[in-house]
Amino acid sequence: MRLTAYLTSIALALLGTSPAALAQVPSCGAEGDPCTLSGGEYHASLPDGEISGAFVWLHGYGGRAESVVRNRGLMSAFHEHGYAVIAVQGMPRFSGDRGGSWNSLARPAPRRDDVAFIESVADDAAARFGFDRGRTMLAGFSGGGMMTWRVACDAPDAFAAYLPVAGTFWDPAPTDCGAPALLHHTHGWTDGVVPLEGRTVGSGITQGDVFAILGDMRQTMGCTSRPAEQMQDDMPYLTRAWSDCTNATAMAMTLHPGGHAIPSGWVERMDAWLDAEL
Repeated sequence: MRLTAYLTSIALALLGTSPAALAQVPSCGAEGDPCTLSGGEYHASLPDGEISGAFVWLHGYGGRAESVVRNRGLMSAFHEHGYAVIAVQGMPRFSGDRGGSWNSLARPAPRRDDVAFIESVADDAAARFGFDRGRTMLAGFSGGGMMTWRVACDAPDAFAAYLPVAGTFWDPAPTDCGAPALLHHTHGWTDGVVPLEGRTVGSGITQGDVFAILGDMRQTMGCTSRPAEQMQDDMPYLTRAWSDCTNATAMAMTLHPGGHAIPSGWVERMDAWLDAEL
């Protein structure tokens, strides 16, 4: 129970619900103004000293980019490894909404083409803050994880790696995905918001089955080993990894015992995996 509560608190902080998680961060303007470009905006949080790479981060459903970069714990973890964080703002769900959501279903206009917009944010931020665009990862939580999968599918070469957390495709999943070079999916065993097998929500749309989608992506990436080539039983985390991928570099899945949350130590685990694969 303590672990689940701790993991849940991290997720809540990402949505801006924890005042204790607020911190001062650098931004485009002197007063914490967002960086703006055609189609929307983003916020930035930069480490002291040299930037070794960047994470473009997609918030959960109803979340705010500003709240992401003011999450002291999450930003400190990224900064410790030299990463800049570029938090993209999703489009309002309704008129006057301060939060946002993603077009992970790839619906046509007037919905924003979020695949193109997220790419443009990464390009703009790299030019603005001087980090290596070739060492830019895309990651997201919940609805942001769903959008991360969408970009990995539709624009697999746009980022060096794709690291979705607690979110995957809606059902039916696309059948024409490209193969990203690196993909590492993280999910909680007891996730009731986005269960591993998916569920029907809201207006009747259904979340996809994580294991089925991972199986399809293994085929797309050419990861042919069965069972997993590597299994790391680092309790309470279980990671399965494939590095025999003919169309890509590597793919991995990490499961943790918590619910709908980012597990403790996630940034450190992803950094170690990226160091081994990039």
